[in-house]
Amino acid sequence: MNTPTTLRLHHSIFSASSQKVRLALVEKGLAHESVAVDLQAGEQHTPAYRALNPRGVVPTLIHGGAVLIESAAILEYLDDVFPEPALRPREPVARQRMRAWVRRLDDVHHPANGMMHYAILGRPALQALPPERLEAMLQAMPNRRDRALRAAAARQGVEAPEFADAVRTQEEMLDALDASLAGHAFLIGDEVSHADLVALPYVARLEQMGLLAVIDDAGRASLAGWYDRMKARPSWRETIGALPPQVIQHWQTLGRQAWPAIAPHLRRRPPTF
Repeated sequence: MNTPTTLRLHHSIFSASSQKVRLALVEKGLAHESVAVDLQAGEQHTPAYRALNPRGVVPTLIHGGAVLIESAAILEYLDDVFPEPALRPREPVARQRMRAWVRRLDDVHHPANGMMHYAILGRPALQALPPERLEAMLQAMPNRRDRALRAAAARQGVEAPEFADAVRTQEEMLDALDASLAGHAFLIGDEVSHADLVALPYVARLEQMGLLAVIDDAGRASLAGWYDRMKARPSWRETIGALPPQVIQHWQTLGRQAWPAIAPHLRRRPPTF
């Protein structure tokens, strides 16, 4: 297949969905042009960006003349066009299990992770906005579910009913990941796949919020081992591991401050908090 070689990724380094695609690009050794989208400034809702991505979200990948959106679909595209090294299992049942994991993480855990992020980390900046600016930002979001979660995070924070559900959903994710990793190096056997790249940003965000103890000190040894293996890979060091330390330190402070609101919703509470 004769394919264009120029790849241009519109993304935010802080976006979990962007991180999934960036991880895959590094795993595959694919050079690309990086175009930063400032989510806090609302660049994702400008007419120029919405012309590329009508949903007003990141990432968007440009490959030659093709404009590609939705992180899971972009991952599939990269494996179709650049098949080596493969990030999908070749065996059909294993590939189906990988896709089932990706679907679950995107549909169930992405909104919950985002709710925790904005209620704990994003709320100070959201509350600092003039009311009319906040309302305009919310109304610019075309997805009603995302708009409702962002509004709850901004207005009620950790007191929002949606926050309690998000914490419980994240704990369910950790339990499911730990169970799936028992006896395996990675989520689908012994090779890294899309499932690992999609799960990693959500687990990392918990650590970035100062909540690593919910993995290390809550009896999830298989998950903890997987997380260590993923963090040892070059793709981690070039993407999630390269986030500004001062930002992570600030996030961890906010996360620890929120711990009294998180703990009551957990079934397994780590003893170190």
